[in-house]
Amino acid sequence: MNETTLRFRNGKFRVLCVSDVHGIKDFDKRAVRDLTAIVDKAEPDLVLFLGDNVWHDGAESEETLRYFMSALIAPLHERSIPWAHVFGNHDAEKGFTVKDQQPIYESLPGCLSSAGPEDISGTGNWVLQVKQEHGEKTVFNIWGLDSGRGIGEFLSDYGFERDARLAKLEDPLYVSSGYDVIRFDQIMWYWNESKRIEAENGYKVPGMMVFHIAVPEYVLPYRNPAQTKYKGTMRETVGSGPINTGLFATLVQRGDVKTLVCGHDHINDTEGEYLGIKLTYDAGLGYDGYCAGDLRGGRIVEIDENDPWHAKTYMIRSSECVDGYEFESTLM
Repeated sequence: MNETTLRFRNGKFRVLCVSDVHGIKDFDKRAVRDLTAIVDKAEPDLVLFLGDNVWHDGAESEETLRYFMSALIAPLHERSIPWAHVFGNHDAEKGFTVKDQQPIYESLPGCLSSAGPEDISGTGNWVLQVKQEHGEKTVFNIWGLDSGRGIGEFLSDYGFERDARLAKLEDPLYVSSGYDVIRFDQIMWYWNESKRIEAENGYKVPGMMVFHIAVPEYVLPYRNPAQTKYKGTMRETVGSGPINTGLFATLVQRGDVKTLVCGHDHINDTEGEYLGIKLTYDAGLGYDGYCAGDLRGGRIVEIDENDPWHAKTYMIRSSECVDGYEFESTLM
């Protein structure tokens, strides 16, 4: 992990969120091309990689991971732009665990993400504090959580057979998938850390939160477009885990996180607001997994130092930034 103090610049702080690059050994170089063009147009102060950074043979060893991530972050390093990451469900599919991957990420230039506390679930639970342009008070928090791999991990951790079919129901209360969920101890860590930062600064600090797999509440804007000011494109179902562990309700109660950004569902770029929290997707950036050519890109979250409680968010497309961009979609 690199030591960098994040600060507002000219009264603004701009975050670029991208995900689902799905790097492999012989990766499609257009992903780096697109990221470079997007960064040059958006001029972010921080880039966040929201999981499924690698998969297949890109996730099998330190060598393959370091090769791909070094290429991906090269344009950021050249422009002195810091970055952070969370893990997705595919990042460890070859048995190279995220716990073993984390030190490699932290060794790369510009990385600000950390493994997080060892006594809670997941690898990569962190918070980055953005300071005043002139001063040491924290103005905005950026939270990252590890949303896990598959629901089998959750089941085996709590004494059940490691079989996703146990959690998937024909008539579920929420989305019934085989994906993992954010655990209660992670939610408790966020709550306590948020309270600590408030006490340290003397006021509650607004923020945003990123993780890979959406929480079940992400389906609500799609079902209630008028009430939630829903916009964007949804071309696949919300791929949340089958158990609602209460993260969204906790965020409502705590009242500091006002924007969520997720990846995972590559061909969704929607935005909607429920109970004061924006639930957003960043679509997908990659060419080595399925993506839609017209949606490919990332999501910008722009914060004003004088009004950090009302961050603006919008999509930025590869097609807007790359000369001669071809609108092809990629499939699994």
